[in-house]
Amino acid sequence: MSKKSAWAGAIVAAVGLTVGGIAVATAAEGPGGPAAAFAERHPGGPGKPGRGDKAKLKDSTLVVGRVKSVETGKLTITKDDGSEVSLTTDSATKLRGGDLAGLKADQRVTVRAKDGKALNVALAKAQVRGTVKDVNGNNATLVQVDGLQTPLDLSSVSEKPKNGDLVAVTGTVSDGKTVKVDQLRQLPK
Repeated sequence: MSKKSAWAGAIVAAVGLTVGGIAVATAAEGPGGPAAAFAERHPGGPGKPGRGDKAKLKDSTLVVGRVKSVETGKLTITKDDGSEVSLTTDSATKLRGGDLAGLKADQRVTVRAKDGKALNVALAKAQVRGTVKDVNGNNATLVQVDGLQTPLDLSSVSEKPKNGDLVAVTGTVSDGKTVKVDQLRQLPK
């Protein structure tokens, strides 16, 4: 028998024992074993902790656009195609990172909705990269690689960039065009 054949046989045997051992261990757990206890603590299943609301989101739709108005019990969104959609809200409606009352007109949002009700609302994050110019206190302009210019609000950034810095910024769009920067990262030139 050649060395190659011996190695191939050893590898096949090791894989067989490993797979067989996993199957035996899984079968030994039984219906009340560790897997059942895990499922009780993690309703979303293995690898998806905290996703127990998956059934609630089934058949929901995603609405993307800008806030037109926020009233008690009602959220109106102007979608990217120009149409409007009005959704009901209640105490179960969640806004990621804040309170629904804090939403303002023209903020870009993504809304998970079902049967005319807003389930989850998230402020859309803007991410842009480019070269900083025209720094003036808490205001600056970012020139992107394609030449587009984006106004920046730097009031939340402790270390302000300088003209000519190459940066990546993340934030929210406050007035339809200005990015209120939450994070700023210097990029190598």
